[in-house]
Amino acid sequence: MAIAFPTFLSTISPLTQKPTINHVSNPAPRSAYIISLLKSCSTIRELSPIHAHLITTNLIHDPVTACHVLGFLISIGNLNYVHRVLNQTQEPESIIWNTLIENQLKDGFFSEVFWTYYHMVTQDVPLDISTFHFLIHACCRSLAFKRGTEVHGRVLKYGFGRNKSLNNNLMAFYSKCGKFDEVCQLFEKLPKRDVISWNTMIACYVQMGMPGGALNLFSQMKLDGVSPDEITILSLVSACSKLGDLEMGEKVHHYIEKNKVEIGGNLLNCLVHMYVKCGKMEKAHELAARSNSDSDVVLWTTLVGGYVKSNKIRAARYVFDHMTEKNLISWMTMISGYVQEGYYKESLELFRQMRLENVTLDEVLIVTVLSACAHVEAWKLGKSIHNLIVKYGMIGEGLLGNALIDLYAKRARLDDAQMIFEQLPSKSIASWNSMLDGFCRSGEIEKARSFFNEIPEKDVISWNIMINSYARAHRFGELFELFREMQRSKVKPDRLTLISMLSSCASVGALNHGIWVHVYIKKNSIELDNMLGTALIDMYGKCGSIAKAYNLFCEMTKKNVFMWTAMIAAHAMEGQAKKAIELFSEMEATETKPDHVTFIALLSACSHGGLVNEGFAYFDRMSNFYNIIPKIQHYGCMVDLLCRVGHLDEAVKFIEVMPIKPDPFIWSALLRACESHQNVELAEHAFQQLTVLDPLHDAAYVLLSNIYAKAGRWDDVSQARKKLHELGIRKQPGCSLIEQNGAVHEFTASDFSNPQSANIYSMLDEIKTRLQRKDLQETSSLHSERLAVAFGLISNHRKTPIRVVNNVRICGECHSVMKLISQAYDREIAIRDSYRFHRFVDGTCSCKDYW
Repeated sequence: MAIAFPTFLSTISPLTQKPTINHVSNPAPRSAYIISLLKSCSTIRELSPIHAHLITTNLIHDPVTACHVLGFLISIGNLNYVHRVLNQTQEPESIIWNTLIENQLKDGFFSEVFWTYYHMVTQDVPLDISTFHFLIHACCRSLAFKRGTEVHGRVLKYGFGRNKSLNNNLMAFYSKCGKFDEVCQLFEKLPKRDVISWNTMIACYVQMGMPGGALNLFSQMKLDGVSPDEITILSLVSACSKLGDLEMGEKVHHYIEKNKVEIGGNLLNCLVHMYVKCGKMEKAHELAARSNSDSDVVLWTTLVGGYVKSNKIRAARYVFDHMTEKNLISWMTMISGYVQEGYYKESLELFRQMRLENVTLDEVLIVTVLSACAHVEAWKLGKSIHNLIVKYGMIGEGLLGNALIDLYAKRARLDDAQMIFEQLPSKSIASWNSMLDGFCRSGEIEKARSFFNEIPEKDVISWNIMINSYARAHRFGELFELFREMQRSKVKPDRLTLISMLSSCASVGALNHGIWVHVYIKKNSIELDNMLGTALIDMYGKCGSIAKAYNLFCEMTKKNVFMWTAMIAAHAMEGQAKKAIELFSEMEATETKPDHVTFIALLSACSHGGLVNEGFAYFDRMSNFYNIIPKIQHYGCMVDLLCRVGHLDEAVKFIEVMPIKPDPFIWSALLRACESHQNVELAEHAFQQLTVLDPLHDAAYVLLSNIYAKAGRWDDVSQARKKLHELGIRKQPGCSLIEQNGAVHEFTASDFSNPQSANIYSMLDEIKTRLQRKDLQETSSLHSERLAVAFGLISNHRKTPIRVVNNVRICGECHSVMKLISQAYDREIAIRDSYRFHRFVDGTCSCKDYW
């Protein structure tokens, strides 16, 4: 190889050419050849003929060529040869070394920069200001803090400590490393600060999350007589964005226009972003439109994102459609915006359009689209996206793997979901949770619990998924036990856990569990926001503790429509119609706009209170004043109201003129009223209408049978019971729940499953005997609520109220018996059936026999 070099080099410069000591004329083309040859060298022997050629052709005087020779010699560790080369360059030694460092810095070879610096120090090469500039830049770009402090020390040692440009660069270095105190120290020591010094300090404040300090610093800068430049303005606008300070942002914008600073490029984008962040979308849009920057993708994508965050999805789509140029982020912003707002079909349609544009996909976009597929019936598209993932060789792990598991799990393709789960090279907690959610959604609770137990490190989401699964399956005993198990773990419940627990307590009337959750909230200083506050009020209301619900309601400083509605509904269930109306008036006085659920609660209160005129007044107010179109539930409340007061003919007329078709609930309300008022003819009409809509409605046959029985039409009773049997319809079993000693006990009619069944039935016999002694009659029927009350009598301390939750409407006989028991045992009995609360005290009921 060494012999071949002279032959090759002779083609660059003939050997007959005499050497010259003058500066090299146009050395660039020949330097390129030499540099390529240097890169192929590996030993001094291979360098020697090249070095000779550099001398004869005078290329050794070229600093760029010399620095490449220097770099090669350093790489092979031959520093003795370095001096022989540099002595022939006719350039100061520092310039050649600096040129080498500069080239290494441009190429991003930071370790080589520091290695060259080390050799400069060990070889006693003089370091100048340029050297330190290059070194500080290398430390800044590689975030080499320790090495940077060493360079800073050497700057001081060389006497450059007062050099303004070096200090500005050092400030920028410390700022990028997050060393705020060091930046401040350098800034304070500067004898005279220029705009770069101020810009660096202001940018540091913004970067460190102290935008207010940046704005204060700007005021000092103006007092110091330093005029800001575009970089200053950019930092200030960025500070206003982070603070969300619209007033200051507008002042900065006014300063820009007053001083005729050109608004374009980064400054335009920054201003638009500031207005977007401050929620002034009209101003942001106006500024963007005025700029005539139709092709600025970043600008218009920022605007699309702003509209998405402002929940103005149509405006976002309008801007998106009018963009002359779109990139992946533009498409991603619009598609993810649709998904966030629940417009899943629109997001998938836009994705199909994007595919026609041949835009390159990335993992985040695919995860977003798979999420949309999981929410709608888009199984084929989801499957094709999975094929696309395989086709492009994307790794189905991390977010992508979890999204695929979620898709298959939500579409009940658990085998496919589990196959992907098993193939994951590393399973994150998100992967486990996606799979767990799939088992829970499928209703396979036992499999879900078994899988839950296998999760190595459960997080709060794992617990929430399992708790919600038990809640949906109405397996409240296991739910409360799981919550106790969660308390023993290291995972703390979050707001969703607590809301789910409170909702479950409300469902089964588990007041003690609900109180425990409330105590936990207080003990852990968890802020009662609207959601948590509403859940607590709803729990106390549905557990029959209306006073605690109201006290908590009064303590809440900020009340939204859901909280007001929960409180109104609680009074409605208690039959306190006038109090519910008072609350509604207070709500209107606070200018809180009611929603359709509020009016369901209000009309239900009127129904339980028999307030016909008030009910119709609020029904009209709902549509005429609040522009809320009545739903079937509102019409149902009105029919129920008329039926409860015995206005059956009016109820029928109301049903006939309804603008929407009556549902089974409306005909059921009429049928129940016929039982109360013994209107057999109308009962048969209601029964026919009800069974047309729901032929297997068990309560319809039972109610009609009872009506016939009261009328003495036993043949018709037999026919109704026979028809019920022929259709294979089973009457919905009554179920009663009672909380005792941290557990929820469930009873059905004639139930013997409870461990204390012997004592319960013994208590029922005692009740019968005690009532007979007082000449009070009690039938032998063993309905579930009677078993629950008997259990409460043997389990609770004397004078403790007995609270029972019943899944069906309490029958007349049981209602009468509860009044007798409350009087005979001097105990308060609170029963919440599927319609309202009944509080039995001293032989009377709070409903006044009107339910």
